[in-house]
Amino acid sequence: MALSLMKRLMKAVWNNVEIMEGNWDNNNETRHNSMKKTYLMEPMKRLEQLDDYDYMLYKLLFHGAATFSKEKPASLITLKNTNKRLDALSLWDQYKDQIGKTTKTSYYEMKRDENHVVILFFHNRLLEAIIENSDNIEFLQRFGYNSKMNLIEVLQHMSSRFIDQCPHEVGLFLGYHLEDVVEYIKETDGKGIVVGYWKVYTKAEEAISKFKRYDQARAKVTEGILSGLSPMKTALILVS
Repeated sequence: MALSLMKRLMKAVWNNVEIMEGNWDNNNETRHNSMKKTYLMEPMKRLEQLDDYDYMLYKLLFHGAATFSKEKPASLITLKNTNKRLDALSLWDQYKDQIGKTTKTSYYEMKRDENHVVILFFHNRLLEAIIENSDNIEFLQRFGYNSKMNLIEVLQHMSSRFIDQCPHEVGLFLGYHLEDVVEYIKETDGKGIVVGYWKVYTKAEEAISKFKRYDQARAKVTEGILSGLSPMKTALILVS
């Protein structure tokens, strides 16, 4: 998620879809705040006019925009049955293969119960590149991964670690810098130099550049809603 304001707003208004990225609490000095609440209110009003499938698809497109546009290797999104308007899990079960084809991504259900499902949307090759990196593998070995695992085995092991909370190493697969994931786990002083889609301890300029591209991807979805485009047409723009 891009920022804490975004998370509070999305959780309050789009309360059957929650993105699990970037929920690292912080008291840092610099924050990346480009998308504002006022910019999002009108698109939310228009969403309420859509049928259930288009409503859910547009929200998935928004939360996963950076991944669907290949700016990011993966996005972790939770669908929850907390909105009286629709049964999010039933819709997901009915349309998940279609959603995967529309967004040109693969998906893996990390955790599921009767009220929510945690879904990783990802690009196979981008995740494979992550697990083929020797520094990443060395880091992941401390959590039970090994270099002989293929991508499916890695995802299965990751899923087994979703017990009480989202495991910290997931950040690596979401495109966070390895150094930032390591520093966050250490939690020496709890401070980062920038917070956006994740808490940044190193390579601030590179991270901010990424955050801006992620925001630009989300802006395409917002513009699609405001322009009256169907989510299918917006998805085509996003993945092209």
